Amino acid sequence: MIKTLKIRLILVVLCGLLLASAGLVAVINYRNVKSVENQAYEVLQMLAENGGQRPIRLPDQAGQPPEIPGSGEKGTGFAGRENMLRRFGGAERLNAVGLANYYTVRLDEAGGVLSWQSDRADLYTDEDIAALAAEALAQGRETGRVDTQFYRLMKTEQQLIVVDARLEMLNARQVLRTTALVALAEDALLSAAAVFLIRRVVRPVDEAMEKQKQFVSDASHELKTPLAVISANAEALAAEVGQSKPLEYIQSEVRRTDQLIQNLLTLARMEKHTGKIPMEKFDLGRALTEVSLPFESAVFEAGKRMDIHIPRHVTYTGNEEMIKQLAVILLSNAEKYSDAGGSIAVTLESKGDRRIFTVHNTGPAIPREAQEKIFDRFYRVDSSHNREVEGNGLGLAIARNIVELHKGRIAVSSEEGKGTAFTVTL
Repeated sequence: MIKTLKIRLILVVLCGLLLASAGLVAVINYRNVKSVENQAYEVLQMLAENGGQRPIRLPDQAGQPPEIPGSGEKGTGFAGRENMLRRFGGAERLNAVGLANYYTVRLDEAGGVLSWQSDRADLYTDEDIAALAAEALAQGRETGRVDTQFYRLMKTEQQLIVVDARLEMLNARQVLRTTALVALAEDALLSAAAVFLIRRVVRPVDEAMEKQKQFVSDASHELKTPLAVISANAEALAAEVGQSKPLEYIQSEVRRTDQLIQNLLTLARMEKHTGKIPMEKFDLGRALTEVSLPFESAVFEAGKRMDIHIPRHVTYTGNEEMIKQLAVILLSNAEKYSDAGGSIAVTLESKGDRRIFTVHNTGPAIPREAQEKIFDRFYRVDSSHNREVEGNGLGLAIARNIVELHKGRIAVSSEEGKGTAFTVTL
């Protein structure tokens, strides 16, 4: 149980870290891509305002005044630059235009390319321009995007302005790879730290559980001797003075306590040897039949009916003795809690790799709230703890342990008027 708890805690931490990292990487890169897109559309807007040309080129290293494209004129010093900055919204917007590759395409009425111009004509061919123009027109929008190129269609001027953001998008992809790698490295380090801390935190609980198991095992062994002495003396006394109610009570309690100790020892052995039980292939149908037939006579004597539907030659790989013990527990449970004149049905089905074993009995239904607790140790539906039905509340807990050791599932279904069915899927 502690091992399962550690695994679950580690998985929860790993999933949490991965989700948090994936969310952070996604947000960072979404904002990065959106920033590139917004910048591209902003550049398109400024190019459109300036007739498809850069509104300004910043001074070169020699300090030459900026040139206003399209006018053939130089700026008029500080005042001319200030006018351009006011017109296009500041230096940041002008710098954005200066950093972006773009080209302008003139179109005919049919959408064909008449001419195009770019400050980086070496990057494109006529075929590239024609293909981009055709795809942009096919989208039927005023603004849009074709791969890494953003366009604006100016229908009145029969002009297509395109901003090529391939470098910016390449940088965005590089940022994505970098942030993803950093996030994975961080997750690996934090996961290792989490595994270490979880093991440290759970260790005292694990040690306490081991001590508890050892105590149960030791105490059960120690109790067997005095119980044997009490039982032997009770039998000797009965032989000497005859049976009496007090002696019957003593013998009944000795048998009940002895059964409780046997069940506790069984649970302790199962938990101690989890995953180490011997497994071999055997005839499951034969094994279940051997266990079911002895119950048939006891059920008949109690005035009830028992139907056995177990096919032979249904093989299964597991621990045969444990599977027989599981069947005994379920059959004994059905015999105890079936109603007078009722019936018990035992079935085995084979569906592919699965083996489905079901024990059904008529009788009072198990309350729905009790069905969730019925496999817990010492839990009994009869909360008053009466002695009408013998038992100590450990049988179904042992049954569940056996099923879990075989990597299977056990479930209960119970409805008023339909009885109770325990289904084991192996």
